Amino acid sequence: MADRNIKKQADKTLREAYEKYYASIYKFCLSKMKNDSWSVEDCVQEAFLVFYNRLLRGEEFEFVQAFLFKTASNLIKKRYAQLKKQEKDISLEEVKKIPSQSADIDDRLSFEEYSKMISDALSDTDREIFTLRYIEELSITEISNELGLTISNVSTRLSRMREKIRKIIKM
Repeated sequence: MADRNIKKQADKTLREAYEKYYASIYKFCLSKMKNDSWSVEDCVQEAFLVFYNRLLRGEEFEFVQAFLFKTASNLIKKRYAQLKKQEKDISLEEVKKIPSQSADIDDRLSFEEYSKMISDALSDTDREIFTLRYIEELSITEISNELGLTISNVSTRLSRMREKIRKIIKM
């Protein structure tokens, strides 16, 4: 019975918040995510969905509009971080351009040259992180624990490494 009452109250609160704040949340998202109406709509809907899910868990909000703005802002930051990460990832096509170990002798020399250039470009710690991440396939958290570095530090180092490697590949 209590769950039914919570859902009923959550539905009512969501409806009221949607009617009252939708336009302002939409304008806020639009101002931050220029010219991407699909992403704007997704952001607004997801902000209200987060709000609704928290209502269903029984949370109460004194400042609904502030919560929705903060949630939308966090979703926008998350979206841009994802886009930025996608830009930094090395594509499979770029990796395929590096000759494999099984290629003929002339190509293998190129592979060894690439390997040396990459190795020379990285510090000892970065080489170790690279090996743990891409050879041993450990997660960032596992690398962090193994090397005694923060997750943020490992993530930043990996991002910078990928950029260095991308520049080497394009040479």
